[in-house]
Amino acid sequence: MNGNTHATLDPQVAELLAKLHAAGTLTLGTTLSAGEKIAAVRARMTSIAQLGFPPEPIGMREAFIPGAPGKLMTRVYIPQRELALPAPALLYCHGGGFVAGSLDNYDTALAALANRAACLVVSVAYRLAPEHPYPAANEDVWAALQWLSRTTEINVDPRRIAVGGDSAGGLLAAWVAQKARTEGLPLSMQVLLYPNLDTTVSSKSWQELGTGTYGLRRDDMLDWYDAYLPPGIDRTDPRVSPAYATDLAGLAPALIITAEFDPLRDEGNAYAARLRDAGVPIDHYCWPGMIHGLLLVAGVLDAGTVLVQRVSDGLRSAFHR
Repeated sequence: MNGNTHATLDPQVAELLAKLHAAGTLTLGTTLSAGEKIAAVRARMTSIAQLGFPPEPIGMREAFIPGAPGKLMTRVYIPQRELALPAPALLYCHGGGFVAGSLDNYDTALAALANRAACLVVSVAYRLAPEHPYPAANEDVWAALQWLSRTTEINVDPRRIAVGGDSAGGLLAAWVAQKARTEGLPLSMQVLLYPNLDTTVSSKSWQELGTGTYGLRRDDMLDWYDAYLPPGIDRTDPRVSPAYATDLAGLAPALIITAEFDPLRDEGNAYAARLRDAGVPIDHYCWPGMIHGLLLVAGVLDAGTVLVQRVSDGLRSAFHR
């Protein structure tokens, strides 16, 4: 199934998947139109987000920043503990297959990250497909990073900025890290959680694990990419698939988390290996027994608490080098 005949699901993951399958939460339906499927996956993501990290006290404010749509919404998470100013900051890109996900879905997880990493976390509400196809999301994330590196609206240390994201947000974070290097904008770290990195959906893990058993279906992912990417676009363009970038030298240090039973596993593992070969400092962990989307269900899996702490520790280390 995944190259290891002795591999088994984490018991908590197996229990969670059984409940979600029994409730029909993971089934979009084969008779739905493309538009209906997108509406269904947006509703599904909001439902699953209820399994997220427990709420905890956090300061929060919204900032509307310049962007291609005129004004782009971001949400700033301010830790409860006193920050040494100017403060380090993480720009975060949420997951959702480029067609779903919202700031609200990630509130509790990002609050926990801000509190534990003792940094500001800025979550960007990038535009979603199909209403706003590529390159809208890329434009929004780059605009947010530029704003964060220059703003006086929040007291950010421009020398201590990291980018991060999960799933589709991981693609955007990986791409914006590549662009930041090209543009001479230094980053402290890139955090890629089970990232989408290859929109050709051609890896062995997609073929073996993308059946829906573990939460993701390859056919659904192809539908979402079709909604996100205009017809005829080269899906091996690094702006679309960061895995195809030919030069990775000089990129920001990376923390990459992949999961054993995730269809995206192979593209994340391969990118981690290429970063290491290019001399980029990297901490990579392929999580045994785990599935895609761990951060979103961190409230019901013990591994979720470990993930939040591991990312927080990595950020603390990066910001204080």
